Amino acid sequence: MRVLWFGEGECRLIEIEHQRDTDLSADWVWDEMRHFDRVLKWIPRGSESTLTTNGEGVGMVRDIQLATMGYVQHRLTALDDAKRTFSYCLTDGKPLGMQEYQVTASVTPIDASHCSIRWAGQMTADGTLDEVETGRALEMALANMTTGIIAVLKGQKPDFTQQLKVDY
Repeated sequence: MRVLWFGEGECRLIEIEHQRDTDLSADWVWDEMRHFDRVLKWIPRGSESTLTTNGEGVGMVRDIQLATMGYVQHRLTALDDAKRTFSYCLTDGKPLGMQEYQVTASVTPIDASHCSIRWAGQMTADGTLDEVETGRALEMALANMTTGIIAVLKGQKPDFTQQLKVDY
């Protein structure tokens, strides 16, 4: 995690990243991850949460009522199947104390049966919580999504890490 200052008294931008290699092919992982409406399959208590979408492709909006932290809305800002990458940003809600964030996910082949899943983004906290702690919470949330994706594809129960600032 990297912290960038914008000036005295101004908010700090936190850059976060999570990356994990897995013994699944890039095509198989991408076929699951590219679907902006499947996130509830990958997160703790996703079966107790709700998701609705509006639109299709880039510009699509998902409204999520998370059992763990309440309402959040994201907009899909980029999707590139050839490069196996997508990006989204927060458009409403303040999950984990974030004021705003944008995240890019990518899947990179290592060989025919292994790949690397990477999430990278930037966020600012809403000012009520410590920015560094909020950045760590986002990193942990992205790590849990990676765990969930791998578990879904392997037909296993995910072993999620207890999320900071979230009630499981």
